Amino acid sequence: MQKGRKSGLLEALHAAVVEVLEARFSSVPKELKAKVNGIADEQELRRLHRKAVLAPSIKEFEREI
Repeated sequence: MQKGRKSGLLEALHAAVVEVLEARFSSVPKELKAKVNGIADEQELRRLHRKAVLAPSIKEFEREI
């Protein structure tokens, strides 16, 4: 995958995870956003996206990181 395309994909996945968390739990701590944005593995971000959709609480989601 081209470097620019992969960077764009990771950026979109970061945004998707954070957006789901914000939609479900209203407020997302800056530290948690920083952790999510620091992940550079596509598969891990996809896994976290699913967890963001299914986690019963933001604390439960944080345990997955």
